[in-house]
Amino acid sequence: MIKKYVIACSKKWFINYQYQFVSQKKFTVITDKKKLNLKNLKKINPKYIFFPHWSFVVNKDIFSKYYCIGFHSSDLPYGRGGSPIQNQILRKIQYTKITSIKINNSVDAGQWLYKSKLNLSGSIEEIFNRAAEIIKKQIVIIIKKKNKLKKQKGKVVKFKRLKPKDSEIKNNKKNIKEIYDQIRMLDSDEYPRAFIKSGKFKIEFSNPKYFRNKIISQAIIKK
Repeated sequence: MIKKYVIACSKKWFINYQYQFVSQKKFTVITDKKKLNLKNLKKINPKYIFFPHWSFVVNKDIFSKYYCIGFHSSDLPYGRGGSPIQNQILRKIQYTKITSIKINNSVDAGQWLYKSKLNLSGSIEEIFNRAAEIIKKQIVIIIKKKNKLKKQKGKVVKFKRLKPKDSEIKNNKKNIKEIYDQIRMLDSDEYPRAFIKSGKFKIEFSNPKYFRNKIISQAIIKK
C-alpha cells in the first residue's frame, strides 16, 4: 500500500519550483485554506502533512490527529513569526537555516526535526529557489527515516509580519545597500514590491542590480 502525504502551501513558490516532485501520485497538494479540513484529510489519510509556506494558523483538530510538519526560514527559536526572510535581510543576516518543526498550538514553537543552511543573498526568487530545494530534501529525509524530535533551545526572538505599508522606501535608510536589500527582498508577485511616493504617483521597483554603490532597477509608475 502506497503511503500518502499532503503538501499544504498557500504561496506558489514551492509548488512552482518543485512541480515534478509534488506532482507524484503519493502527494496531494492543497493551496486553498478551506480545503484543509478533516473531511478531505480523512479521504487521503496522510502519514504526514507538510507545510512549506502556509500563511494561516493550522487548526488544533488537524495537528492533533495528523503529524503536521512546518518549515520555517530561520534558526529557531530565533525568528519566530512572520516574514522571516525579509526580517533577517533587514537585520543584515547573510545566512540562516530552514528549520522543520512539528506543528503545535504555539506559533513556530514546536519541536524541530532538521536544520539546513540557507543563503540569503540575491533576489527573493533566488532565495525561494534555494529554500524549495532544501525543503524538498528535508521532506524526502523525513519520509524515509525515523525522525527524532528535539526541543528548541536558546533565546526566543520574534518577528512581526511585514505589511504592505512596509514596502515603502523611507528616508531613514543609511546607505544605498539598504535600499537594494529592500527592493530585492520584495521582488516577487507574492509581495507588494518596494516603492516610493512622488506626489500622486507611486513608483514600484523590481529586478535590482547593485554595482559600485549604485542600483540599476526596473520601475513601474502608477497613479
